[in-house]
Parts: sequence; C-alpha cells; structure tokens
Amino acid sequence: MNKRPATLKDVAAAAGVSTSTVSMILNRRSQFKPEVEARVREAILALNYRQNPGARSMVTGLFGSIGLVVLDIRNPHFTNVVHGASIKAQAYGYNLIVVDLKEDISHATQTVDNLARRVDGLILSLRLTEEARDLPRELGKPAVLFGQTLQGHFQDLQTPSIQIRGREASMLLGRHILETGRRRIMYVGYSRSIWNADRVGALREIAGDAEVMEMSVDTQTMEAGEAIAASIVYGPQKVDAIVCYNDVIAIGLLHGLCDLGVRVPEDISIAGFDNIAVSRYVTPSLTTVDMRSEDLGSRSLERLHLAIESRDPGPTAVLLEPRLMVRASTQGSAK
Repeated sequence: MNKRPATLKDVAAAAGVSTSTVSMILNRRSQFKPEVEARVREAILALNYRQNPGARSMVTGLFGSIGLVVLDIRNPHFTNVVHGASIKAQAYGYNLIVVDLKEDISHATQTVDNLARRVDGLILSLRLTEEARDLPRELGKPAVLFGQTLQGHFQDLQTPSIQIRGREASMLLGRHILETGRRRIMYVGYSRSIWNADRVGALREIAGDAEVMEMSVDTQTMEAGEAIAASIVYGPQKVDAIVCYNDVIAIGLLHGLCDLGVRVPEDISIAGFDNIAVSRYVTPSLTTVDMRSEDLGSRSLERLHLAIESRDPGPTAVLLEPRLMVRASTQGSAK
C-alpha cells in the first residue's frame, strides 16, 4: 500500500508549530526565529513534503519565479549576470526564467509583457527601451534594472536599479594607458550600445594631448575583433594602443594582431572591459576593467526579493565601483 504524501498539517505537527507558520515560512511572507525555521525545514526534509505550486499560487498570488531579460546570453558579461542572479535565486527559493533578446530590443516590450504575467518580479537591462523598462511598474510587478551609468540618464528612475559607474571605468583604463606612454589610442566601439558614446567620450576627456581615434564593429564577437586587425595595422592612422568596447572584441583583435606579427604590448597595447574569465588566460593576458557582472546579477536579485516581500529595497540607485585589472597586454611602455 502506497504511503500518502505528507501534508502541511503533517509538517506543522512534526515541527510543533501551526499550519499558518509553516505556510508563511514556505511562502517567505514573514520571518521567524532561526530555531523555528530550522525545525520546519527539518520536518519538511524528514517527511519529504512537496509543495503544490498551483495551490501555492492560488493562495499567495505568487509563482515562485523571477524573470531575467538579457541582451545576449552568448556574451560572457550577461552569462555572468545570470550566474550571479541564479545563485541568489536558489538561496531564496525562486526559479529563474532567463530570456535572451539576442541583441534585438525591437520586441522587448512584448517580451517583458509576456514574461511579467508568469513571474513574481523582473530583472531588466537598462539598455532596453524606456517603454519596456517602465512596463513592470505599469503592470504592478516589482522590477530591478541593471547596467552601466550613463551621463545625463537614469538619474530619476522610479524603479530600483543596480548600476556600475561607466565613465569612471573608462577613465580608469584611459589613465592607465596614458601612464604607459601611449599617445595614439584607437577605440574600437559597438555603436548599437547606448554606453558606447559615454565610453569613448570619457577616454577623450582625459586624453590631454593624446589622440583618440574611433572605429566600430557590427557585432560583439571575437570574429568581429579579429576581422579588423588588418585595417588597424595597415591603415593610414598609426596606433600604439587599442581600447575595445569589451573583452570579447579585444580577444579576437588580439588574436588577429598576433597573426599579423604585431607584438603585444611592445608594438601595440590592447585592453577591454568586463573582466570575463578567459581574459586572464589568453596570451598575453588581457588588461581589462571588471564591470562587476556577477554582482549586478546577485545584487539585483537581492533587491527584487525585498520588493516582492513588500520590504523597502533601499535607495533607488545603488552604484558599484569598477576595478582596473592590469595585465600583460598593456604592461610594456611605448617606444
């Protein structure tokens, strides 16, 4: 004869608490003394209690899921954002639903609208359209925005956000490049990003008598970086340093330069942004700025959890500081 599944009442009896206490602990509706929560968790494990998601949703109005919309999951920056959010989601007992826009924000509003109807809250990139960013608030769903600060924008957001100081990141890298004696800097940008103009603008702001030139790639891929190597080496503009929009582009370009016999950093130094894991292991290792990708994900989910529980998530905008990671690709001085 099959043993019947454990019920909420069974858990309450085993833990020596009321069924309402068990329900509130399971649904994160209140905080109890650690020893009480521990007894309930132990009873759940001992009885192999399984909560019915459909019933839970009917009672609480919650789905137990968080939606995270990213621009391109192939980009390690966004992969790390997802990783940071995933760790926190697991700790808080949420399922994380990730939607990849594949760098096409034209359908972002419809995507957010569809996702909002089956999750308890959303984490959205600041690079989405204003309409898409504002939609959760209009639907009455908690949301947190993540991304880079942008001069003249995002100061009056009503939605909580986790932002990294973008101009400071570019200035950190620019100062380092200048300190190595480089004076002919090529910025390889990605014009579809709203951060692009700020990034090159900050470089030019601190360049002084150094020259900052600019070119763009159409995609944020290693292949795109590799493809422009020859045009930089054999082009009319003489370059002794390259700053790329991100590490992915920089690594591809580094490979292309080495194939052409360019010595890095002796002939040309190169650097990027994001501090993706592989940047440490290419040869030479890549100088970059840590844009705190995992922290953006984890801190965003922490704040969203507070909002879902109707607790004050704190100040609207939380600003993270970038970190310069100096490595071999820029450590040689200019000749």
